[in-house]
Amino acid sequence: MSITRALMGLSIGFVIALPVQSSAQALNKQQQLFLDTLQAAEAGRKNDVYKGLEQLHNYPLTPYIVFAELRGRIAHASQDEVDHFLTTHADSPLAGRMLFAYTTQLGLKKDWGRFQTYYNRLQRPNAQQQCFAGLASLALGDREGAYQQAAQLWQVGASQHDACDPLFERWIASGGLQSNHALERMLLSLESGNTRLARYAERFIKDDTTKQHAATVWRVYNNPEQLRQNPGILSKQTPQHRRLAMMAVNRLAGSDLELALNTWIGLVRHLDIPAPEQEPLATRLGVRYAKRFLPGTEELLARLDPDFNFGELTEWRIRLALVDQAWPQVASMIEKLPDELRQNPRWQYWTHVSHKRLGIPYTQDALEQLVSDRSFYSFIAAEHNNLPFELKNTPAPFDAAALNEIAQLPAFRRMHELYQINQINNARSEWNHATTYLTQDQQHAAAHLVKSWGWYFQGIRGAIGSDRWDDLELRFPTPYTDLFHHASGKYSIERAWAMAVTRQESAFLEDARSGAGAMGLMQLMPATAREVAQRNRIDLPDLSRLSQPAVNIELGSAYLSQMQQRFNGNRVYATAAYNAGPGRVQQWLNARGHLPLDIWIETIPFDETRLYVQNVLSYGVIYDHLTGQRPSMMSQSERQLLALNDSR
Repeated sequence: MSITRALMGLSIGFVIALPVQSSAQALNKQQQLFLDTLQAAEAGRKNDVYKGLEQLHNYPLTPYIVFAELRGRIAHASQDEVDHFLTTHADSPLAGRMLFAYTTQLGLKKDWGRFQTYYNRLQRPNAQQQCFAGLASLALGDREGAYQQAAQLWQVGASQHDACDPLFERWIASGGLQSNHALERMLLSLESGNTRLARYAERFIKDDTTKQHAATVWRVYNNPEQLRQNPGILSKQTPQHRRLAMMAVNRLAGSDLELALNTWIGLVRHLDIPAPEQEPLATRLGVRYAKRFLPGTEELLARLDPDFNFGELTEWRIRLALVDQAWPQVASMIEKLPDELRQNPRWQYWTHVSHKRLGIPYTQDALEQLVSDRSFYSFIAAEHNNLPFELKNTPAPFDAAALNEIAQLPAFRRMHELYQINQINNARSEWNHATTYLTQDQQHAAAHLVKSWGWYFQGIRGAIGSDRWDDLELRFPTPYTDLFHHASGKYSIERAWAMAVTRQESAFLEDARSGAGAMGLMQLMPATAREVAQRNRIDLPDLSRLSQPAVNIELGSAYLSQMQQRFNGNRVYATAAYNAGPGRVQQWLNARGHLPLDIWIETIPFDETRLYVQNVLSYGVIYDHLTGQRPSMMSQSERQLLALNDSR
């Protein structure tokens, strides 16, 4: 008898409420036994699996052992076993994983009838499974469907999965691959920069007309700079002329952005490209150029978008006017923004500033609308005008009974154990699967439940998923208050500032690790952590200690203090340096440090860093409120540097 069959009763029993463990010691023993038994299942040691499962009969995570055992022998598993698992564990993400694995196995076996049955149940089949689906259609007599699938799979800008080869061979042999298919794959490949695949696709172009067009494509791709002096290389009669124009300009942008923009401006006029088709490329390249702050940029952008059709590009034209402190242009261009952008607190704030600098009355109604939002710009305006911050804090309306009701759901029993043994990805999968079936109120309660475990990161995501933006206690947790209090006092920084940085950096995920290698709560790069530890005589024998809250918070606070000292006590510059590095911030200060502080923030060329600074300063206000301090956005010296001050 298979382990799956032997555990039929246990698996069914799993879905009922399970007793709470009586002690932490017993729970720890079960956790270790679970991990040992899971390892045995993955290694195929059946006897150890049987023994472990006998002792783990009511442990919430036993389905993971059953899954691992069945997945390990999926090539020989019976359909009944798989169906039983899928039915029994339908409330778990494990069912989807098993369905995925079994469907792939059926494709490898060429069991096309059963493959198609299970394939139709997949939510997101991968390329291999899609190729198998085409072969299944072919084997089951649906040639038209199979060849439609083949055409769709073949026309991509990258190499396809090897499983597609038999399908492609049959499709090509039937005469299904036409010159238009080959040209499309050639274009997609060139747009992806894959010239080798483009040459391969070109081999299948047979008719002379398409061959001539392919030659034009290569001419444009290989020598895009020709289009600046001779846009007539492309005409409105050239097939896909707009697409070729965009491809050429994108190629040019890699080596000469100004030339690319001027070439694009000429092609737009020559080919009569409508504004909606212009917008993605014009915005992307125009914004890139604007961030260089070169002389003459506004004139170039005005030719790129003379009618202010592209909102994001207009925003950067306003920023360029802010750099020049050209207040009439700032005010007039804000009026050119689309309504949804113009009503954003960002541009309401700059309308307020520009009107003040121009001596234009700003109505009380407009000011009240500006400060009514919970945002960086609203907070600045409120603080400057001695108005209270609008925090809109709305605590959760439910009690402990509501949390307990969610806690007893099998998915959340599993989730809690997975979180306890640090299998965060599996715990997150359980969350994503379980919350699909919960109401918003239940999701809100679930978010508070996982927060009570210490899983603050998921609690924050749960607040967003349940649309509870005003539940500040959930969105802005306050763990490790003693550690923050100690470290902020030791290094003479504001506690709320350090907490705000942590909230922005990791959302309080202790073992967070960025793609760049930053580690822990305050996301310290290894080299930075070592330097700060040495400078401040903090014990850091190995980098694994960066996952310990006490170590990470002390190092992060020390580094914040170091940045604050480097930039003469200015927390705005220090915050930017924490994100982008002090060297880069110094470059920005050398170029635009003479500007009012709010303009300097607005014109930070890195979108991530600009948002980072604004979030951290705003979060500091919220953390002041939540920790019982008098909320403050900026220090008095920082406020004196704002464009809102007439004294500048």
